[in-house]
Amino acid sequence: MNILSFTTKAAIVLLLAECLLSNGMGTAEASGKVTSVKQSVSINTASALKNMVFDQMKTAVPSSLQSFTKDVVNELSGQDSFGKWKNASISYDPLGPGTHSWLATVSQNGKPIGYLILTSTDDGNYMLSEYGRDESMPYNSQALYNRLKQLGILTAGSKLPAGTSIDAQYSTLLPVWKVSVPGKKAVYIHGITAEELPVETAPAADMESGGLTPHPGIHLTSTILPEQQRDSDPYDNLLWLKSPKLSLKGTTDLMQAVKSEQSSLVFTSPGHNANYGAPFAITGLHSWSIAENKGTVLYAASGAAGTRYLPASALLSHGEFRSMNLSHM
Repeated sequence: MNILSFTTKAAIVLLLAECLLSNGMGTAEASGKVTSVKQSVSINTASALKNMVFDQMKTAVPSSLQSFTKDVVNELSGQDSFGKWKNASISYDPLGPGTHSWLATVSQNGKPIGYLILTSTDDGNYMLSEYGRDESMPYNSQALYNRLKQLGILTAGSKLPAGTSIDAQYSTLLPVWKVSVPGKKAVYIHGITAEELPVETAPAADMESGGLTPHPGIHLTSTILPEQQRDSDPYDNLLWLKSPKLSLKGTTDLMQAVKSEQSSLVFTSPGHNANYGAPFAITGLHSWSIAENKGTVLYAASGAAGTRYLPASALLSHGEFRSMNLSHM
């Protein structure tokens, strides 16, 4: 197995990200006002930075959103891997542009242990755009704090220049920080990896991704996780690039592929990888059912130990899958 150095991985990520130059992600701006610091201020801790970002957008949390979130959390807490979610507290922070998305943070004894991201739909409903456990928490303020210092945006004395604004945004499969400093181009920082994206990546307007929406009687009916340990980092061995693209026509085909493969699948979106933080491995599935036979909704597990869950329909419509099983080559 060819293990790549961190520097090599970073170079590959930047190369993949260059695809945005041809595609972009739109230029939608927040419909609500984003507050900027009126004068140079000291931000001495990551906690203070987080408060600055989210306090500027505080607004009432819709009761329907809270009810839907609690239903999802209750279902997940019945799984062994989400057992810590039982009787946990939930806090809410709005995400831009505007307040069309929400970050719900699940905490136990004051410590974040998981999250859900919910977005509004065209019919005024809400959709579960992704969820995950603590290992893959998005919008990590400490990681953002460190990156801002590295970029020189947090200057000596941990000061933010006057007029600086930081906005937590979300688009399909992509949590991102937008950092605006007067007189400079906006900087976009990935909300999970804290990597600086090399070009502007304002979230696109289209948020529909086929995720779970509120219905009476939603249940997490099955979990498909591999019995054997599967590879979780596509960069550890790039031979999957030579494997043929899998012909998957829908979520049923994806479910069968995850069940049958002897190793992980890799999601990739040629020409648009930076949009979705790809490539990444798929190591399991969650299948949600809706009462009265109204169908099922599938989420694919990604990341280390399958800690981040993304709508399978969004992955199918925005990219393709290849096998990490070298015996197929």
